[in-house]
Amino acid sequence: MTRSQVALVRCREYELDATQAAIRRAVDLLGGMSAFVQPGQRVLLKPNLVRAMSPERAVTTHPTVVAAVARLVVEAGGRPLIVDSPGGPYATLALKVAYRKTEMTWAAEVSGAELYLDAESAQVPHSEGQVLHRLDVIQPLLDADAIINLPKLKTHNLAGLTLSVKNLFGLVPGALKISYHAKLQERERLCAAFLDILTYARPALNIMDAVVGMEGEGPSGGDPRSIGAILASADALALDAVAASLVGYAPLDVLTTRVAAARGLTSGRLEDLELLGDPLDALRVAGFRKGTEAAMDPGLLPRVLRPLLSAGSDGGAAEGEPKGLSFFMRTLSHRWVWRQLVAYPRAGDKCIGCGFCARHCPVNAITVVDKIARMDTNVCIRCYCCHELCPQLAVELVRPWLGRLFVRG
Repeated sequence: MTRSQVALVRCREYELDATQAAIRRAVDLLGGMSAFVQPGQRVLLKPNLVRAMSPERAVTTHPTVVAAVARLVVEAGGRPLIVDSPGGPYATLALKVAYRKTEMTWAAEVSGAELYLDAESAQVPHSEGQVLHRLDVIQPLLDADAIINLPKLKTHNLAGLTLSVKNLFGLVPGALKISYHAKLQERERLCAAFLDILTYARPALNIMDAVVGMEGEGPSGGDPRSIGAILASADALALDAVAASLVGYAPLDVLTTRVAAARGLTSGRLEDLELLGDPLDALRVAGFRKGTEAAMDPGLLPRVLRPLLSAGSDGGAAEGEPKGLSFFMRTLSHRWVWRQLVAYPRAGDKCIGCGFCARHCPVNAITVVDKIARMDTNVCIRCYCCHELCPQLAVELVRPWLGRLFVRG
């Protein structure tokens, strides 16, 4: 069985020539851009542009990475189109603002790429989907001959890390992402939906910006962290496994990878991959700070609480157990233990009461009172859309006292 290849190349800065040299080396290790792009093809470049923020914040894929990849596509005879659908309204004006602030406009100018601005979308069937049998997608996905996925290495308060798989959620148009959060409230089901998007989009190549990543409260409220690497692979899940290991995670600590392994899409084992380029051990970073949310390990809880988690597991009621008791225990587990251990959003001192979070909350758990956003924790599903999208970076994630005592990481 052929092992998936992942190229790992040192890259310490975002100077365009240096970045392009690193990306060229990574792609050449995989056979060169001509192995993925044919002359005349329309090639969709999908960066992570989750919010309209400057590249220095390390929230978005750096424009030099996008420009460097676009130049290689042009060299191979392809026609690159820079495309994303950030959170919030999916409209031409919003796209222009996002492209300008993230410097995608510059990336297009220096590389010969085109920026997508039409904000068209479509709904398509997905016969292989396990959670999503119909997908809402942006139109250029359907028009492209090939897709190159350009994620940013960042923490993520739902999945652990946002890597290649999670980046493809940006193919869902604008605020429609909120409806996906609302109907897929369990983290595992949401990550399963991300995998459905992956199996539909099937990017030809994935190139990750890990020159400067984000640690802490990702994907948009954390802190820049120098990592110094470019990663590339035709296999998004293989690339995600190596990227996770690069910053001190076990690959299966990333929820998208763990769900993919359960589906049989990957083993999540580095031993099953062929690593090319610079040694992984030489580029690993120590002390990479995780986000607030972490996978729940029953061993971290007081013994008295562990049966509650077991009662709330997918196994359901034991044989002979009254159905009513099983339902009660699951409810207690999900609504009490879960809420005590999982961080909840709260508007901090920077809140100006603009109402952006309230308008984009998938379950209408937020109201603005006296110019301050108020989150109803009994309604909140902990999707963290408010934290991710707040224009003022005013939403804080707070773990209840029980979580602070017994959950680490």
